[in-house]
Amino acid sequence: MLRYIVSAILLFSIVSGFSQTDTAEVRPPKPPKVKKELKEFIPTGARFGVDLYSFGRGIWEEEKTQTEFQLDVDFRHYLLVFEYGTSKFEEIGEGFAYTNDGSYFRIGPEINFLYHPSSLNVISIGFRYATNTFDDLLTYNTEDAFDNTQITASNENGKTQWAEFTVGTKINLWKGLFMGFTLRYKFLKSVKFDELEPSWLPGFGENRADDDDQFGFSYYLSWRFEFKKKSKVTELVED
Repeated sequence: MLRYIVSAILLFSIVSGFSQTDTAEVRPPKPPKVKKELKEFIPTGARFGVDLYSFGRGIWEEEKTQTEFQLDVDFRHYLLVFEYGTSKFEEIGEGFAYTNDGSYFRIGPEINFLYHPSSLNVISIGFRYATNTFDDLLTYNTEDAFDNTQITASNENGKTQWAEFTVGTKINLWKGLFMGFTLRYKFLKSVKFDELEPSWLPGFGENRADDDDQFGFSYYLSWRFEFKKKSKVTELVED
């Protein structure tokens, strides 16, 4: 009888040891990996437009002819904006004539506070770096008791640099068609010229001796080109 009791105790000890070993080896499963969506910084589309205001301005101010185009690349909440234009200014007065011909370029970022993928409307503030190049010519007459003399002064490859703060909007009218405006505050003007102080600066406006800051306005009609319909950048993370 004692032998059976001892055998039962040994058998229980062996089974209990295996049970503890199995329990020690059991580990809770790892939590599943989850997908975390990252904010994208790849462009989704671009708008190409023309400035209707500068085009129309040449109709009621015949001495000023200007054409301007804008390209903005859409990074959802951010835009990268490029602007290029050409300008011609002519002023004829009593005894003088002045002409200025040149082009200008602007580039800068904007923050879109109205971004939504369903509408793509824009209300933004931004910054621009701007530069231009121009040639101008002044011809004027001097008279005295003996002679009538014509004098000329000119600049070749004149250049201006300035900065701009911008506020603007673009509203989706139909499909890819947008219309909106940009209001500009132009400052930090720096002009390089040869012998003639220019009276007109392409893309900037009048060159006023007593005022280096100016406001500007553009009214764009543009079309948006889609780069891709849907794109997700994800990473795998573990809790």
